[in-house]
Amino acid sequence: MDNDTRECFNRIEKQLERLTIEVCQNSKDIAELKATANMGKGALRVILFFGSLVAIVLSVIKVGENI
Repeated sequence: MDNDTRECFNRIEKQLERLTIEVCQNSKDIAELKATANMGKGALRVILFFGSLVAIVLSVIKVGENI
């Protein structure tokens, strides 16, 4: 192999190494994003649950006043 071909292979190898590192980092970022999204879903469910409880209690109080 001539010198230019070796340099080209070395550049390609370095680029592949960088891509591998970036793909690993992206995988970690995606896992963190999934965890954050799941926490958001859980918080929304809790808020909806408590909101429903408040609505039920207020409805019972209002119906109780009419009786």
